[in-house]
Amino acid sequence: MQARRRATHAASPHTPLTRACRAGDAPCTGAAPSAANAFIGSIAVDPKDGTLYLGTGVGLFRVQRRGGEAVRIAGRLETSDGAGSVSSNLVVRAARPGVLLASGHPEEGTLPENLGLIRSTDGGRSWTAVAQLGQADYHLLELAGGRIVAVRADEPDVLVSSDGGKAFERRTPPAPPVDLAADPRDGSRLVVTTEQGGFTSSNEGRSWRPRDATPGGLLAWAAPDRLYRADRRGEVTVSADGGATWSRHGAIASAPNELAVGRDGTLYASVAGGEVRSSGDGGATGGAT
Repeated sequence: MQARRRATHAASPHTPLTRACRAGDAPCTGAAPSAANAFIGSIAVDPKDGTLYLGTGVGLFRVQRRGGEAVRIAGRLETSDGAGSVSSNLVVRAARPGVLLASGHPEEGTLPENLGLIRSTDGGRSWTAVAQLGQADYHLLELAGGRIVAVRADEPDVLVSSDGGKAFERRTPPAPPVDLAADPRDGSRLVVTTEQGGFTSSNEGRSWRPRDATPGGLLAWAAPDRLYRADRRGEVTVSADGGATWSRHGAIASAPNELAVGRDGTLYASVAGGEVRSSGDGGATGGAT
């Protein structure tokens, strides 16, 4: 996945993954993270209590409260095609309270290299295969309006599923997506950022409309009238009309790697060093989580 947005914030204490999990700690397994490798490429926010699930190259981490300890989760996936542990290198999204949908690669065992879509109903402690095990690796993954919207690694098409990921319909945007977002209440409304600018669709990607020439950028759609974008400099803009127009809203202290939003409207951005920044006013102000 990729990163997004920003939020101007005063300096404050932070809890990077490097300090939350070390080899030998009771809740941790595997190698100790470091500032160099604790890249947070995926953030999922549980809609019930705001628990954060952080997908990194050194594992899946859970943070149950702001400023709390990041606990590494090592789950297990058993299928007819192999079994093994699942933790690092996951793109993860919260489908419902305690229910996660993810894609990525196994950590060890006899599983295929690409996990397709997998689901956990216990916060990542165990997983089941949903579809395309051994076939697909989704680097962009969004859930909205009963749909799953995804982009495979190294492919330009947007894929849309209305049956939980068992089957996808292929849509082709004008340029390969850097990031994508779907209206949380109407999954037929899509926005993609690309190197050629931003594009919107009101019909599940069957047709696209160019909007602005801003290259790249990360997206988080909080509500139908509140879509956030963070550019590579960390500048945060907001759109009230689904990506047609944008206004400056705030800034993140450094370039983001991932952008996400909680049900309460809190905006989260991961930055270098395994740190997550949060803002309760959509990026206008904020601090470390």
